[in-house]
Amino acid sequence: MSARSINMVDRISYILFRLAEGIISVIPMRICYWIGSSTGTLLFYLLKKYRSLAIRNLRFAYGDSQSESELAKIAKLHFSTLSANFLCSVKITTLSSERVEDYVEFEGTEYLQKSEIEKTPLIYLTPHMGAWELLAQIKSVAPSIKQGAIYRALSNKLIDKHVLKRREQNGLKAFDRKDGFQAPIKHLNEGGGLGILVDQNAGYKGIWCPLFGKLASTSNLAPLMAKKTGATMYPYFVSTLKPAKWKITVRKPLLVDKGEKISKTTARMNLEVEKMIRSSPEDWFWLHNRWKVPKTNFLTYYHKRSYYIPNDFDRETLKKFKILLLAPNTEEKCQLSMGAIKKIAEGRPDTEITILCDSELSSLWNSQENHFKIIEKCHLGWNKDLSKKITDSIFDAAVLFQKSKKDAKKIKQCGIPHVAGCSSNECNKFLDHVIKNDYIEGSSDHYLKIAESIGAEKTL
Repeated sequence: MSARSINMVDRISYILFRLAEGIISVIPMRICYWIGSSTGTLLFYLLKKYRSLAIRNLRFAYGDSQSESELAKIAKLHFSTLSANFLCSVKITTLSSERVEDYVEFEGTEYLQKSEIEKTPLIYLTPHMGAWELLAQIKSVAPSIKQGAIYRALSNKLIDKHVLKRREQNGLKAFDRKDGFQAPIKHLNEGGGLGILVDQNAGYKGIWCPLFGKLASTSNLAPLMAKKTGATMYPYFVSTLKPAKWKITVRKPLLVDKGEKISKTTARMNLEVEKMIRSSPEDWFWLHNRWKVPKTNFLTYYHKRSYYIPNDFDRETLKKFKILLLAPNTEEKCQLSMGAIKKIAEGRPDTEITILCDSELSSLWNSQENHFKIIEKCHLGWNKDLSKKITDSIFDAAVLFQKSKKDAKKIKQCGIPHVAGCSSNECNKFLDHVIKNDYIEGSSDHYLKIAESIGAEKTL
């Protein structure tokens, strides 16, 4: 550990962390849970940004079956449960493994015992659920299997070293992701068990697979390791039963057919993750931006691994990636933009384009064979009804086919998480993706450049 990489803020944070840990260690577990739960409820009201993110994610997952008030209720319970589990997790790391088991029930451990008898390596498919730090403190699930886990180091090196020591105190071997995967593969080949968190956004490196019916970039690390080492994969998660009482559940193995493509296995793994979350939705980490829009190429045409939708998945139920497209402001320019918009529509299997246009141009867009949805701007421009219509539509991204400071600002204020448009001194501060475009503004090449910059197929 380099001394130069540790600054004063890190040292102060470490001292405060250790002080808090010391206080928590002497507080009874149920009191820790109550304090955490009450704090989480308060944070639900105070942290508007994270509250909105949790509700947005819940809307993606359950929006077709739950009302807005029901989604808010789940989000509030999640804040309470998450905070309580975090505080209890800190205390759990200060206890012996025998003492920890007083707070835990088990289900499905016979699956792991079977692997233990057969001496086959195993991979735990683990989501961020409940007091997941419990999993590093338990010895008795499969005692003879040497346990390991892949983790991501904390930015504060002092806290990271301390947390790592706590995680490894009961025999767990932790493997840092940045050190590569040779060591964890060797661990599996020697008959060990390896925990992998499988519910994180994988960005451009992932495979886009359905999660709650909406495509999410998913890491294929666990299936790749299983294929390489012959390990058996088990869904493995923690849920909260009641205050200061948790259940560790092991579900039947995810079996891989011989010759099955990794992309197919990854998609089936995602469906297992969904089942785990549905079993206790308040326990999953809804504050993670799981359906995050990539910074630039949010269309999947050129993604390295692209997407995979299982054959038995009803594509009609695939939730749309909703794009608001600010149309050009003249009929001629609209006609010239048609080819680029078609490229965007073909850029993902789940694309749904809504055209935001001046009311006098709506008939032009309504006549298109693509049957775009239309939102009209009246001659008076923006008003509360227009803003509400866009906000309520829950768009994933917006693409601006004209440079307009007012439109860019209003669209960003509607809560769209990713707004892309061409570079402009007036608009740039409202854009998440600034596109450098040297073609003549309003030309067909100008619009095609915008489409290519967000990941559509390039024109030969």
